[in-house]
Amino acid sequence: MRVLKYLVLFAILTTGCHSLKVSQSEPEPLPWIEPPRAPVKVALVLGGGGSKGLAHLGVLYELEQVGIHPDLIVGCSSGGIVGALYADDPHVKRLEPLLIGLKKSDLIDFSFFASKYGLVKGYSLRNFLEKELKAHYFEELKIPLIVVATDLKTGELIELGGGEIIPALIASAAVPGVFKPVKYLGRYLVDGGVANPIPVEVAKKFHPKVIIAVDVGEELGTEDPLHFFGIARRGVNISHRKLSEYVTRSADVVIRMRFHDLGLFSDAYNQEIYDHGRTKAREALPQIEKIIHDRLHQSKDLGFPTWMMIE
Repeated sequence: MRVLKYLVLFAILTTGCHSLKVSQSEPEPLPWIEPPRAPVKVALVLGGGGSKGLAHLGVLYELEQVGIHPDLIVGCSSGGIVGALYADDPHVKRLEPLLIGLKKSDLIDFSFFASKYGLVKGYSLRNFLEKELKAHYFEELKIPLIVVATDLKTGELIELGGGEIIPALIASAAVPGVFKPVKYLGRYLVDGGVANPIPVEVAKKFHPKVIIAVDVGEELGTEDPLHFFGIARRGVNISHRKLSEYVTRSADVVIRMRFHDLGLFSDAYNQEIYDHGRTKAREALPQIEKIIHDRLHQSKDLGFPTWMMIE
């Protein structure tokens, strides 16, 4: 019966005669990304992973507890959303009740009739972001933020760190086949994780002293595939895991979660995901603190991030 449902869904999604005219889009210049006003000491790179992005909040909590505050956040998909909420008002305690209490329906409005190009209409996510973000433009955030999306035509990783925040966040989180592609300045954009799930290379452009990357992707599942969809899914998971390991190779510290079979949009384990993020961050803290001490003390580049001195 489950296989039959998959086949029906596949038939619905692949029928129709009108195509998405990605080849006819004439792109406009992307908004200028204003460099951080002060040298970047600590850059935090938050990877994509759907509901598992809640682990990023646990990492941020543990970093806050020992006085480590990022001067730059680079995010992909759910990492971009958590990064934006934190950059808007950098206090984890404010975000804990909001994000741990989230339900799938608060962000995801599934409908078989939403679009031939995606099953999620996207209104719920937009409404959530409009309600919870004080800043409307990247330039208004307290911590510099860059989020990434993927150009559906060229496959290029698109860096978004200027102009309006919400369209950029929705594009960065537009999982192909779930969300319909987001048309943005003449481009059709999908989830940044298609091209780079943990964009360490974007952070490196700003020459930070220390790069901390957080990987919230799943480990390979332990269950044997039951049908061709299961084999296809495992193939995608293998590709994503290998890509995640490759793109984080130049980070100074990688905090890697150990999730298994949670799914992309589960809301049943929010507290456990948050706690797991805290646990993995605590395990990495000795390494993080040593690297920060060695590099920042040697260069006498200490002090608070710019946003903490603006208050």
